[in-house]
Amino acid sequence: MLATLVFFAVRLSRVDPIESRFTARERVSNKTRSVPDRAILLEEGERVQAYRLRGYLFFGSVSPLADHLRQSLTGVSRPLCLLLDFSAVSGFDFSAVSVLGRFLQTANAAGVRVVLSAVSEGLRSGLGRSLPPSVYDELLVEPDVDGALERCEDIVIEAWNADMADERRASLLDHAANDLEHYLERQMEFENLIEGLQGYLTPHEYSSGETIAGPDVSQEDLQLLLSGRASGYDSAGARLFQCGPGNAIWPADAPDQTSVVADEPCRTMVLTPVARGNLEKSEEGLALKLYRYLLGGRLQGERGGRQLQTDSHTQEEDQ
Repeated sequence: MLATLVFFAVRLSRVDPIESRFTARERVSNKTRSVPDRAILLEEGERVQAYRLRGYLFFGSVSPLADHLRQSLTGVSRPLCLLLDFSAVSGFDFSAVSVLGRFLQTANAAGVRVVLSAVSEGLRSGLGRSLPPSVYDELLVEPDVDGALERCEDIVIEAWNADMADERRASLLDHAANDLEHYLERQMEFENLIEGLQGYLTPHEYSSGETIAGPDVSQEDLQLLLSGRASGYDSAGARLFQCGPGNAIWPADAPDQTSVVADEPCRTMVLTPVARGNLEKSEEGLALKLYRYLLGGRLQGERGGRQLQTDSHTQEEDQ
């Protein structure tokens, strides 16, 4: 029996507890960001180091992990924010909590913010018992990796805005000039469309937390978001995307289980199927402008998830 336990422990200790790792340059959250903020993340995203952990964590596997993480806190490339995702962790023992707690104290002393995602209640309680209150209170905990990555992005953007000199701000805006120009052109196109479609649109307002679109709401209405932000969620509650002013909310082509919920008070203009049919009959040119705008938004959305990663590879090649 003892030999079996020893063999099992040795097998577990050989499993790398790090399933994958990435930075905020290589992966972005589903939160809608302004053009300058996206440029900041492209430039500073490597200051976020994220680790997706896996398997059963015990002393034999978590100690090498803690050593690796501790080494990342030293040198000029020290991260500003560290993300640990526990969504693929199956369990842990008390020694793993103790080792992890000691590392979190080291990170706190080094001034590195730590964000945890998908932490079980047992692990959270264990950390609460093993950490000093001052360290535990500094931990940021999110239910999923998307929310945790958003937190890390916010920390990087806030730090950049607080620290950067005027010349670096000017340099950043210069690099983002083309994206800013495209954004402003698209906003002007949106405003012109709204003005031209006034006779076909119906205004609607949503309070924060109200469902804008989903299985229990009309799937046929096209909604153009004038103000506020709204997020799309799957049936498990994971955020899939976020919409901002100028975006279209039209879930007829999305999975039936997707719901779009207002993150804050929102104002939309609704184009019903009847109004859309009248538009196509009466003003074919205006209808084509609308569909061209919607298609441009669709293509931009498909590119958006890959844009930071593509640009980061381009920058690395240039260097």
